Amino acid sequence: MKTIKSAILLQQLMESSISLLEDISRLEEYTGTGQLEMNDGEGRWNILQVLEHLNSYYAYYLPIIEKKSASANATPRIDFTPGWLGTYFTNMMQPKDGTIKNKMKAFSNHIPPPRLEAGKVIEEFLQHQRKLIYLLELAKNLDINSIRIPISLTPYIKLKLGDTFNFIIAHNNRHRLQIENILDFNKMVLRHEAMQAM
Repeated sequence: MKTIKSAILLQQLMESSISLLEDISRLEEYTGTGQLEMNDGEGRWNILQVLEHLNSYYAYYLPIIEKKSASANATPRIDFTPGWLGTYFTNMMQPKDGTIKNKMKAFSNHIPPPRLEAGKVIEEFLQHQRKLIYLLELAKNLDINSIRIPISLTPYIKLKLGDTFNFIIAHNNRHRLQIENILDFNKMVLRHEAMQAM
């Protein structure tokens, strides 16, 4: 697997995470509940459901990463070498050329309920996102090759901490694009309704 400087990887992931934090903060400030609850097709998730789905992953991964990071004592390594499984999971999640190539069904424990409280969901997401950024900063002083994190599907499969961060951000990127697509669809619908009302 191709190596990358650990500091460069963590900085890239942090920049992506800060950008998402800012985007969702703006979404909370400028988007009405009606748009947050609109979806872009029958049976598809709305924005709140997408964020709640991300919350469910954060609720699993962030406490484990924090605990493992606190107990780690290995000296940081300059280079990070992704594992083959971590690379596979990341590539499976990461959007390609601005599109989501491979559609996937969410696992049952990560499927959000249909009715959600907007303020609660968004605030929980923003708290998780800040914690992720904090953990990425903390990881600069850790060996992200040696710390292992069990995946949410089974505790018997563990990824390197660097691969876990890569996967989480790729998963975020996937659903960030989904949110953008929902917003674009909603704006089109609202424009159409406004024209019909004229």
